[in-house]
Amino acid sequence: MKKFSAFAVAGAMTLSACLPAPELSVDDIDLARYASAMAQVGCTDFDGITHAEIRKITGWKDMKLDKVQEEAIAQLQAIEQAGGGIRSTVGACA
Repeated sequence: MKKFSAFAVAGAMTLSACLPAPELSVDDIDLARYASAMAQVGCTDFDGITHAEIRKITGWKDMKLDKVQEEAIAQLQAIEQAGGGIRSTVGACA
């Protein structure tokens, strides 16, 4: 029985390594919070100051904010600016 338990635990750990961490997954609520935060900072995130303001508004760590920004760009809810930064294209920023 102990051998089976050890294999079950090892298998579960291997499987969990393949799944995204819940705090790094992005859903529609995250995208809505991001759009709202972007509107509050002026619809554009192009420097460390606005990035920090968005983090403060949402309560997200850098890795989470980066994932949400990537997803917003992938879903065309934000675009990368030619001169750098990101501009929201939804909600109050549309």
